[in-house]
Amino acid sequence: MKKRLHFLLAASALLCLLLLGSALAEDQSQAKADAISRLVIGTTDEVKDLNIDDSIFNTYREAFLTKSLIRIDASGKYVPALASSWETKDAKRWIFHLVKNATWHDGRPVTSHDIKFSLEYLPKKLGGSNWNIINSVEAPDNNTLEIDLKSPDGNFLSNLLMLRTVPEHIFEKIDDPKKFNDPACAIGCGPYEFMEFDRDAGLLKFQAYDDYYEGKPAVQEIDIRMFKNQETMMMALQKGELDTIYIYSGGLSYYYMPQLIKNGDLGYILIKNAGVPGALWFNMKMMPYNDSRFRKAVSDCIDYEELKNLFVAGYGRTPNAGFIPEGDLNYVETAPLSRNISQATQLLNSTGRKDINGDGLRELEDGSKFQPTILVKSDSDSLRLAEMLKKYFGDVGLDAQLKAMDSSGFWDAVGSKKYEMFISRTTPWGMMMEAGYATGYMDNRSNGWPQLTDPAFTKLVDELLGSSDEETTAKLAKSVQEYYALQLPALALYWNDYVQPYNKKYEGYVANPIHGILSYETFYGLHQG
Repeated sequence: MKKRLHFLLAASALLCLLLLGSALAEDQSQAKADAISRLVIGTTDEVKDLNIDDSIFNTYREAFLTKSLIRIDASGKYVPALASSWETKDAKRWIFHLVKNATWHDGRPVTSHDIKFSLEYLPKKLGGSNWNIINSVEAPDNNTLEIDLKSPDGNFLSNLLMLRTVPEHIFEKIDDPKKFNDPACAIGCGPYEFMEFDRDAGLLKFQAYDDYYEGKPAVQEIDIRMFKNQETMMMALQKGELDTIYIYSGGLSYYYMPQLIKNGDLGYILIKNAGVPGALWFNMKMMPYNDSRFRKAVSDCIDYEELKNLFVAGYGRTPNAGFIPEGDLNYVETAPLSRNISQATQLLNSTGRKDINGDGLRELEDGSKFQPTILVKSDSDSLRLAEMLKKYFGDVGLDAQLKAMDSSGFWDAVGSKKYEMFISRTTPWGMMMEAGYATGYMDNRSNGWPQLTDPAFTKLVDELLGSSDEETTAKLAKSVQEYYALQLPALALYWNDYVQPYNKKYEGYVANPIHGILSYETFYGLHQG
């Protein structure tokens, strides 16, 4: 009886193993069937070289090839990357605990010494102000990193999003990384490894890294095809030669939306832009731009609804006075910006800018002409936006003068503060600079585009930098947006959604605020449509 029982138990165990093996084989077979062998992405951005100073290649380096200590998810929150956890008590001393099984694409282990090397080597060789706040970096063991800052910075993690971690055993031998274009310069520790760059064909190839510590992504190979313009790129997408497109901090021109909608093989998602695609900036060190009544009058003369329809074909929103776009982390609703000609007229009169000679244009109190100047880049979209602002200014008797300059001259003028007003966008990454929430653009201790030196604002920025808990940061972020809404150092002219088209044969694209659809969620979740 016992022998029979043992036999039955053994047979039962064997059957379970066979069934389990069959189920595992079926799961693996299904996973293999669901895997995407190759994803082809079109772009109008041009990679010129592989070196770590090429800004376009670095977009793909950050998305595919390398890892920082942390990354950002689709909601805009910081999540672990090379660091499994981190802590700080005072926002000044930060301790990171690294994962223990990450490797470089050549098989060498990733250690805290590599990250220490990167934080010391890259600023020295490439420059940049992001790392000036670091006082010292220590690696007490292979899996612990300690960073001591010169002063508290509750927003320090945002700096780390841009860390291009490099292997010490390769770069310690490279004196000038700007000239290091050998494929070895692209060895990273991310989910993909570099395969090929064909400059003449405008083609980049990346392949899933077999030994990636978080497991291979669902997309096995990613090809980046570069196009001279969106017209030819859109034609390739419609022919099925591309699976999707990618433009950093941008999307498909709204001009192509009718074609996109008509094509049954194509779909699209709308991605809220975490930056401001067009903004008017005031020089608050000059009269009358230092007068909040004048800035409010300018805000009241603009037709934001018309701008939204003209420039983003309705794929966006009219902005609020708080500047920070809806959908951003810790966004709060402030007063919506709207056109109010009668109020603008009253406010301008109160500043002393009146039509003294009856010619329909406002003069200074001494009767001389008042011609506010708007600095603008000479590209077509910027000029169109400037012309619209000139028209709105004219509706309230302001004789605006447009000063168009090429990109180099424009940024020289902005950098030297030689402007009364100017038009420029902000990027998602730029919105996260300094203490976040556009403070890097606003605060005169940073970019300081409006030359904002108000002690009340400076105090808010410093409190944000000193905050290391989410609740306090959210309250301070609310106060910053309320400050923008009250003082109007800059005006968001419209908020927009990126149009991200794709071929419906694959579904599951997910965007994050910095790299759009080049996200972990896309790499691991994309599947057959």
